[in-house]
Amino acid sequence: MMEELTMSKIRTIGSLVLAGALMVLAGTQAFAAGGQEQKGEKKLVVGYVVNFMSHEWYQNICNGAKDRAGELGIDLRIADANLDVAKQISAAENFITQKVDVLVLTPVDAKAMGPIVRQAEKAGIPVITESNVVEGAKTYVGISNQTGGRKAGEWFVQYAKEKGIEPKILIVGLPNFEDCRQRVAGFKEALAASGIKYEIKQEVDGQGLKEKALAVSQDALTAHPDVNVIFGINDDSTTGGMAAYKAAGLDESKLTAIGFGFEGAVGQGALLSGGPYKAALAMFPNFVGVGIVDAALAISKGEKLPAHFETPTTVITAANFNTFYTKSGDKNVMNYESIRGLMKK
Repeated sequence: MMEELTMSKIRTIGSLVLAGALMVLAGTQAFAAGGQEQKGEKKLVVGYVVNFMSHEWYQNICNGAKDRAGELGIDLRIADANLDVAKQISAAENFITQKVDVLVLTPVDAKAMGPIVRQAEKAGIPVITESNVVEGAKTYVGISNQTGGRKAGEWFVQYAKEKGIEPKILIVGLPNFEDCRQRVAGFKEALAASGIKYEIKQEVDGQGLKEKALAVSQDALTAHPDVNVIFGINDDSTTGGMAAYKAAGLDESKLTAIGFGFEGAVGQGALLSGGPYKAALAMFPNFVGVGIVDAALAISKGEKLPAHFETPTTVITAANFNTFYTKSGDKNVMNYESIRGLMKK
């Protein structure tokens, strides 16, 4: 009887241990599954409709945004409007249907985005814009264009004084866009405030494209061969003007070119070549991409952001280039810490 009882107890204890082990295993699996599910629920989803992915500037913004999203574990989805308003609206509506947590827009036409912002808000999706203000959006991410233009102008004024230059200026602009008009306005403000003697010989519309900038600059230089300064609203505008100057057979040693944007290889190559391109107002596109993702994360947490989530700028020259860029193979990689440091100044 004692032996039977003992064996019975042993069998009972064994069953309990096995059951407990199974429960622990099941609990562990459930916890793991639950953890994965919880992680999936918490993963922020950001939909970004960029306006023109064919341009180096926007490619670099997207690269910076992807890198930052990867660091933070954010699901970033990107669609390209390719300068088509209807396509941008359709892509934004798709993201709204997908119930993304935050919608980001670089508007093809800022005025056309109002209904999309309202539609997203109705669906409980906050909207961020890049570069341009759209009414109803929580914030717009990017630089202050007018301040940037003024910084470029202030740098040039000092340079002109040091070199004894009496500026006769060709401005290669893009007047259809407000942000580009602001760049020119800031540059002019710095000139006007400087007290130096200068003359703006002509302003042309290069449409932000090198080929167009080359063509209109050729006409301007035919009329004004005494131009010795070119200011462009982006890399293509500046380098297009420089190409026209060279094609006209003018003395490049007398030319000072100042750019805006410093989008990537085009501007960097021109600046480091030792030619007329002496400085550029750097907008750090990759860092703008970082700003987009940081702003999206902050809004998702319920943080209140300023109307303008400003990203840093500075004037880049051959002398300070290595402060903000590091050579990696055949590419120049942004030094994010140095750029972030500009925000503290």
